[in-house]
Amino acid sequence: MRPTFLAVAAMALFAALQGAGQPSHRGLLPPGLLPPHHHPPVPAPSQEPAADPVFDATNLGTPLVLDKNWRVGITPDPAAQQPDFNDSSWAVRDARPSIADVPDAENPDNNDDAAHGPPAHSFAWFRLHVKLAPSHGPISLLIELPVSHNTSMDFGTQATQSDVEVFANGRRIPPQGPHGDEASHYQAISRIYNLDLAPSDTSLTLVIRTLSLPFGLSAYTHFFATRNIRLGNPQDLGRSLELWSIHTLFERLPRLVNAILLAFLSIFLFALFFTQKGHIEYLWLALHELVQVPIGFIDLAGSTAYLDQLWFAAIILQLVLISAYLYFEFLIAFLALRRRWFITLLRYTAPIMAGVAPALLMVGHHHFIGVVVLLELLGSVLWITGWLLFCFITLIAATIKRNFEAGLLLLPLVLSMIGILEQVSSGMTDFGGRPYRSPLTFEAGPIPIHFASIADFVGLLAIVLIIFGRFLRIHRDQERASGELAAARNVQELMIPQEKLQTPGFEVDSVYNPATEVGGDFYHLDATPDGGLLVVIGDVAGKGLKAAMNVSMVMGALRRVSERSPAKILESLNRVLAGGESFTTCQAAWFGANGELVVANAGHLHPYLNSQEVALPGGLPLGVLPEITYEEVRLYLHPGDRILLLSDGVVEARQGSGELFGFDRVHNLSNQSAFYIADAAKEFGQEDDITVLTVRRLAQAIAA
Repeated sequence: MRPTFLAVAAMALFAALQGAGQPSHRGLLPPGLLPPHHHPPVPAPSQEPAADPVFDATNLGTPLVLDKNWRVGITPDPAAQQPDFNDSSWAVRDARPSIADVPDAENPDNNDDAAHGPPAHSFAWFRLHVKLAPSHGPISLLIELPVSHNTSMDFGTQATQSDVEVFANGRRIPPQGPHGDEASHYQAISRIYNLDLAPSDTSLTLVIRTLSLPFGLSAYTHFFATRNIRLGNPQDLGRSLELWSIHTLFERLPRLVNAILLAFLSIFLFALFFTQKGHIEYLWLALHELVQVPIGFIDLAGSTAYLDQLWFAAIILQLVLISAYLYFEFLIAFLALRRRWFITLLRYTAPIMAGVAPALLMVGHHHFIGVVVLLELLGSVLWITGWLLFCFITLIAATIKRNFEAGLLLLPLVLSMIGILEQVSSGMTDFGGRPYRSPLTFEAGPIPIHFASIADFVGLLAIVLIIFGRFLRIHRDQERASGELAAARNVQELMIPQEKLQTPGFEVDSVYNPATEVGGDFYHLDATPDGGLLVVIGDVAGKGLKAAMNVSMVMGALRRVSERSPAKILESLNRVLAGGESFTTCQAAWFGANGELVVANAGHLHPYLNSQEVALPGGLPLGVLPEITYEEVRLYLHPGDRILLLSDGVVEARQGSGELFGFDRVHNLSNQSAFYIADAAKEFGQEDDITVLTVRRLAQAIAA
């Protein structure tokens, strides 16, 4: 699991809970929702301006930073937004990261006693009286947030940045930019407020209202720590906002690059899975990486106020939870773990996480949805906790056992935890009230590189190294296997006749087409001095090297057999193969010079005599039982008669549609040459070794 995505999931979770706590109109929090107000310790006040301060903006050329003469008060009275509101008793503060505390309007002594405390729903008001030049041009306000602010995990600030309202001469000013009419629905961003002042207005009472919270960067005493407020021409402010947007993109560039790399990696893993059958871990890892690809782009859309906070939370959380489950299955397949009770528990409790997104999106539709969301989130937190323990313990145990691939996966997981802590710390403040900047973050030109991003790329590198190592190992294994198959092929070529043998009195045609480099079919021809011919054909169960080794054993035994009786030959071969892990179908035929034909069968396909199938008594394949006897069938061949012997690779040839070559086609082609029959089966769709032999008695055999 990438650390950035875990951190984004945590932010999404808070956004979801914030959305759950807001009323349906998603505006400022209603009365009674905030905790009782307790002010932070009051820093030593600095020297303040004189009474009735006014900010002079008569020489408004380039945008001016509104950093002086703010009157600050805390009151629930909505009349504080009006220009004629009497704020002469309010404290005057300059825009500093941390300002001195001010007394509440309903409790001037700032007494924290519950009997005299302020209402729980008080607002903090920032009022500034601005003097403008006559016949001034268009004037706008820019409230700029730190670029890195909405990538941090400062939950309190995230919850209240959007709950800021601006008033100009008593009129509420809606923010510009994406979804400005519903800004509280979306992540806080830097925004421009077009004040729409008449050229004759030489006085501006600017009022900013926010929630009065007593702690963190959300406290009103830290209001200016995360805001830079400027007044100026809309075009100049627009260029500043565009620059802010570019910096925001740079802030997220490492995440976006990581997402693109994840997309390519997932495609490569899918290709590995389809080319290397049996490696299910590649499929799980490909799905894990693919699910994480959109998270970086969704995070960008959410942090630039193009995606509703509730949808942002639901989608991010759901993708992260799905990704975690896929990584869980990957580890099981990757380390070939046996099924244990904790694996079964995590696997069968995972479906609870599937309801997180639907539950979050139903927030506000019914009173019991909050309970459902709470149960879903609690269940997901418990599952993720078990998942983390499983990942760490499993990878550590595998690393101790010298599984270096597990060690490579453990490294980014440890770095991920450090990256999460770094992102949590980025929402803190220092002693001066300024946002804390992690020492683990460094700048690469305009691009900040967070430790979490480093952990992301280390995770990618670890996976690439694992795949590269496995590729080299598999390549070496394949080369070794290819060498062994080539050696087996050479041995098989020496044992199975490759050239046409001299068979006086008989015309023999033979074709042998293995399905792979080496096959499990075999045949043996032996012409005797008395003019006879011994033919043995068979098929070892299975394919590949193991089947080829059994063929070699059978062919070696055949060369040592001195028997001419087909039944005795089969019984001798059966004793050699008894006790093995596979079986062999076989058929032996003795062709006498006088036309006599003796055939014994051990589970092989029946032969064809002049296109007619010859019925043979059934017999068990070789190697099934140690002591078996076989029956013989005696026939007579006239000059010109022809016998067809073949393996089941002909009958079992299969087209892509699933249709078999079948016995009917074999019967219809049985009077054709061995080469014609073998080619027909191969073109139809060869799946197994194909062996075809035809033996025809010649007329000159009578003279012999």
